[in-house]
Amino acid sequence: MRLHTPPTALPRLAAIVTAGVLATGCGGDAQEAAPAENGTPTSTGPTDDPEHQTPEAEETAPETELTIERSLGEEGDDADLAPDGFEPGTWTLTCAPAGGDHPEPEAACADLEEVGVEGFEEVPDGQMCTHIYGGPQTARVSGHVAGTEVDTTFGRANGCEIDRYDSMGTVLAP
Repeated sequence: MRLHTPPTALPRLAAIVTAGVLATGCGGDAQEAAPAENGTPTSTGPTDDPEHQTPEAEETAPETELTIERSLGEEGDDADLAPDGFEPGTWTLTCAPAGGDHPEPEAACADLEEVGVEGFEEVPDGQMCTHIYGGPQTARVSGHVAGTEVDTTFGRANGCEIDRYDSMGTVLAP
């Protein structure tokens, strides 16, 4: 005997399966309450009480952790072309929470949030750029931003590089 399925059965079956999947997937992170001895529910989830926190709750790694090495290029001969106040050196910057030994971590984290990971992308090969020299300042930035590893160098050798350097704002130039 041959079984015939009406043409409307498959869409209905798909809708039922989808509803079932959604119903079982909802509330996966919800905390259930366990009854206490007196019958009132008590939370089984994390607490703000420091005595009851797990080690993972105490040691949360920052979302962003960078090492910023600022210098006057490889030659250093153009030091007199550097802007007043430019100091070569190495800083650390963490965001969420803001910290490190960066001179202005809060402002740098705000600028970093604005440009995002895209700010670390290199200038594409073959990109037309103005031949403007912006100065000898360079910065090598390595670490991670919101889970994405970064390791790049910023400079001011042409219009594209100047724009890329300046877009980082306080991260490179507090």
